[in-house]
Amino acid sequence: MGISAKAHPTAVEPPIPVRLSSWKEIAAYLNRDPRTVQLWEKNEGLPVHRLAHTVRSSVYAFTHEIDAWVRVRSAARGEEHADGLKPSSGAGLYHPSRSMVAYLLAAALVAGAVGAAAWMRLAHRRTAEAPSPAPVLAVLPFENQTSTDDFLADELTDELIADLGRVGKVAVISKTSVMPFKSQHLPLAQVANELHATLALEGTVAQDGNKTQVTVELVDARTSRHLWGATFARNADDISTLQDEIAGEIATDVTLEITGAAPEMVFPARAVDPRARQAYLTGRFYWNRRDLAGMQKSIALFGQAISIDPKYAQAYAGLAESYDLMTDRGVLSNAEAFARSKAAAQTALALDPDSAEAYNALAFATYRQDWDFARAEAYFQKAVALNPNYAVAHQWYGEFLGDLRRFDQSIAELRKAEDLDPLSPMVGSDLADGYMHAGRLAEADAELKRVIEMYPDFLYAHIYRITVCAERRDFAGAEDEARIYEKRTGDGTPLEVVHIQRLAASGDMRQAQDQARRLMSGASGAAYTPYRTAQLDFITGQDEAGYAQLERAYREHSWWLVTMLVDPGFDSVRNQPRFRSLARQVGLPGNGAPAAASRDVRN
Repeated sequence: MGISAKAHPTAVEPPIPVRLSSWKEIAAYLNRDPRTVQLWEKNEGLPVHRLAHTVRSSVYAFTHEIDAWVRVRSAARGEEHADGLKPSSGAGLYHPSRSMVAYLLAAALVAGAVGAAAWMRLAHRRTAEAPSPAPVLAVLPFENQTSTDDFLADELTDELIADLGRVGKVAVISKTSVMPFKSQHLPLAQVANELHATLALEGTVAQDGNKTQVTVELVDARTSRHLWGATFARNADDISTLQDEIAGEIATDVTLEITGAAPEMVFPARAVDPRARQAYLTGRFYWNRRDLAGMQKSIALFGQAISIDPKYAQAYAGLAESYDLMTDRGVLSNAEAFARSKAAAQTALALDPDSAEAYNALAFATYRQDWDFARAEAYFQKAVALNPNYAVAHQWYGEFLGDLRRFDQSIAELRKAEDLDPLSPMVGSDLADGYMHAGRLAEADAELKRVIEMYPDFLYAHIYRITVCAERRDFAGAEDEARIYEKRTGDGTPLEVVHIQRLAASGDMRQAQDQARRLMSGASGAAYTPYRTAQLDFITGQDEAGYAQLERAYREHSWWLVTMLVDPGFDSVRNQPRFRSLARQVGLPGNGAPAAASRDVRN
């Protein structure tokens, strides 16, 4: 939990020249808003000092000088403590722990040098149009000014994004999109353009023994105009809560600065072993890779974090989301992967009932394994309510809505996910998938081309584009993408399927069926599930065989059946009564109507 901006001692103490390091701290000391204090400085001589920087100056003041100014101002007006300003007696002195430590640290850490690189970069940034009425904040990776160990800086970045995300008053760019800019020192306007951000929060960390000082600055990302800044300092006696406390204070102040209202929530500062935090953050890095090796590594690291701290809710939530993505990976059965996911999610919620990640994981498993769409939607809605800025929750909720043919809602959620995580290739690919399911093929293709341009080796985007091109009857484009996939994986199956689709589309169904039989008799065919086999059967006009395979998939409880209403492989039979009947058995709306969401999200 963050330390209050003010603390009033119970005994009279001699005046100490405490330094106030921003307009906000000066205003808080005087019980006024920053604009009023700025007018007092301009018109009534309030003693405020400035430090000149490359582009602009920063401000500071000393409490003993302000006390003297208040006395003179009050005497001149014949008032006692005019306007409710702070008295100069010891009982009313300002003794904030963070400002006092910052003042004492200044000599040791050379505070003027802290953040100098950020100020120098401002000289080359462009000016632009007025701030947007809908702010989007990018918390850029914090930098450690006194050490090559970036662990604390990375933790602060992660915790601050999480805290601001949970507040939900401002759109906050996901960590996966901001971390590529770590130590890049690019012009802020360029970073803002790539992230579609209107505001940027930059920060530095300086450490001297057990003292830690964090300096932050809020900037209009398009004009480089300084909006707010502050220094936060701590004696790092307990490193296990240090980053939580500082992040909570910064999140509170930044929310107040941007919205004019302090967040209503309290930011808990639970003690977590730094080794467990390190394992968790590294696990999230590997989780975001989305490949099998990354999933296995993330599971091992989340397990390591839990072994160090068995009450670490975030690690259980990460484990749950990892097991959700282990389905169809050939390592665990789908039933086992989903069972492990739900168990980890339930444990996370027992430890932290407000874990958006845990609800998101539980929703995913409930929807794909249990086919309980109403309860799954309630869990998804709980996840996005707890953290409106959690991009993965919007992404997975958008996929869920698309499978129920609620296309407008699906695309809205997927776009929200991309707004929050604009550089994620997986989010972009899933948005394209959402467009494709809605029949908006040109938009799907454009989105996939954008992803592939940024990440030429991201295989999911190539796989998705094979399907989009085939749906557009651009078989040459589909074959090109399939060849890229084959070159990078050694798997030629997608190219063979495209050839079958081309033959079927041309009306040469006999040859398409012959080629499908050759495919199924080979090594690739042996790996085909009943669900995938049904697709091939329907594409080649073998409907009875296709229905037999679908019914087998139903008996085996294949989670892929939740996608059957939108899967392009079933375009030819989607409106047949027999197909609709099977969809209703799965629990899907037979006519694409929305499923009724349950309000009961108890576990």
